[in-house]
Amino acid sequence: MRSATQRVRALAIDAAASRLEGAATYAELHARKPLFQKTMRRHGGAPVLVRLDWPGVLRVFDPATGELLAESVPGQPRQLKLIPAA
Repeated sequence: MRSATQRVRALAIDAAASRLEGAATYAELHARKPLFQKTMRRHGGAPVLVRLDWPGVLRVFDPATGELLAESVPGQPRQLKLIPAA
């Protein structure tokens, strides 16, 4: 049997989770364009276009061809998303 404190805490957690879900849906609906986009110039290398899209996916493109060079796991900008070989 749960105590009154545990029940209130569980209700508060459920309410916060519901608010977060609603906020995520709202953000997704309004994040139509990149959250961040800028050309990164590297010493001795070709520039690349760095773009951060919803939901926190970092993508790196060749600005001349538009080719996707790298893509992160959502919310983990330093972790490369591996695409399974076909």
